[in-house]
Amino acid sequence: MTGVRRILGRVVAGVTAGVVAGATATAGAQAASPPGLGPAGTSTVHGDAASTDTLPGRGPGASPAVVGALTGATCSTVFVGTDGLPVALCTSYVGLTPPTPLAPTVKLVHPDTAEVLAEVQLAKGALLGGVYGYLDERDRVVVADGNRRLLAVGHERTPRGPWRMTVDVLADLSPAVPDGDAVTGLMPAFDGRVWFATSGGVVGTVRPGDDDEPRVLALPAGERITNGLTVRPGGASVITTRALYEIDLRADGTPVVRWRHAYDVGPGRKPGLLAHGSGTTPTYFGPGDSLVAITDDAEHPDLIVLRRSDGALVCRMPAFATTLRPESAAADGVLIPGPAATENSIIASGGALVLVNTYGFEYPPFAVDGPAVPPGAPYAGGMTRIEVSPGAGAEGACARAWTSLARTASLPKLTTGDGLIHALAYGPPRAEQGLGPVLGPSLDRGLPQKFGPVDVTSTDVETGREVARTLVGHAPLDEPMELTGTIVSRGDAPGVMWQPTLTRMLRIGPG
Repeated sequence: MTGVRRILGRVVAGVTAGVVAGATATAGAQAASPPGLGPAGTSTVHGDAASTDTLPGRGPGASPAVVGALTGATCSTVFVGTDGLPVALCTSYVGLTPPTPLAPTVKLVHPDTAEVLAEVQLAKGALLGGVYGYLDERDRVVVADGNRRLLAVGHERTPRGPWRMTVDVLADLSPAVPDGDAVTGLMPAFDGRVWFATSGGVVGTVRPGDDDEPRVLALPAGERITNGLTVRPGGASVITTRALYEIDLRADGTPVVRWRHAYDVGPGRKPGLLAHGSGTTPTYFGPGDSLVAITDDAEHPDLIVLRRSDGALVCRMPAFATTLRPESAAADGVLIPGPAATENSIIASGGALVLVNTYGFEYPPFAVDGPAVPPGAPYAGGMTRIEVSPGAGAEGACARAWTSLARTASLPKLTTGDGLIHALAYGPPRAEQGLGPVLGPSLDRGLPQKFGPVDVTSTDVETGREVARTLVGHAPLDEPMELTGTIVSRGDAPGVMWQPTLTRMLRIGPG
């Protein structure tokens, strides 16, 4: 997952023969969508139910217009429904009903000016409540509040014209979520139920409007869930701070473990990760979503690709080519300086995976789970593409295609219509900013936020080459904070990118 959803949560509480060799990242079809989910690409944190972070259509283009508005909040995620109106999950700096510091809110945004049209404050709870959510087929944000209720937050016009928010209670999750625990993940199931997961390690389903209690599975004590859910017909993939689980559903909706894959864990939380464990929401990909990909949490993390049906290893290799692991470099020879790890989910389409390095990214101290080991590190950034080839077994099944040194600072999204990866990134290298050898590195250490230009960038997924960069603001006002945006498709025309920053909502695209 991208880090900010956990940041805001802590504030508010053999491979099948069909695997295609060298499949390009733009070749994959859109993942299957549960019936209760809204428009493709703009209804979930990670683009679709398979958590591929891909969206249909094209990105905002080479020289997009940028419009921004203050939101009085930091917004973790933006959804856009069938009516074209963006809706964001946010943490307002000060809530009013009741007066609450750092209050969870849902905000409706003007589609042209990015100004807030209406909002509603939710009950504040412990840890991760109200962070992950999705947009349903009625353009409502489905989210869990601090009272452990499953809510559907909609919007409508008042008789006099202004917009207002509506709140419907879909289910009471308190019988399944203990006091002090909170819902971290939510996704619709393919049978009309809703999947949920809690930070304390409870996985369950509930049928909205059903009088029956939620059906639950308790994972081993001590294993926490700090990432999102990835779903498929009849099941889901869940990663804890120690293992990956493939989970099936019984006929009555009770989750049962199909297989468990423990992964390597280092001595402590890495700088640039929010918890001691993998930072990746599991990603389904390949023919029929037959494969699942994660990274582990070893000292130098590996990419791990498993067969979804039985957990058999498909391939394992260094997640990043770094100066500490140069043997895994692509033909381009590019190496990320120093250690690398990721707090972001893996982009996937066809047989290609794209991983983003977040090692050293500085989050606010209240957001992280314990001290980092080491306490801090420079943020080098960088992205890499790895291709999964046919065949079973660990040797030779994965190969690195390229590595780039882009310092992305929001959750990247791939638009399949143009084959480009879009994200906010820090501006030109320090030398180009004229900061000098002493001041420059200081901006990468010991500061919760960065200072300087923030750009929107587009990177060719086939080559790793940056093809577009446009200034959108300056940090810390527009610090990207690893926040999650979305891109609304306009067919063959450039799309509109909605991207939150620390203080604003940005509309990036044609007027």
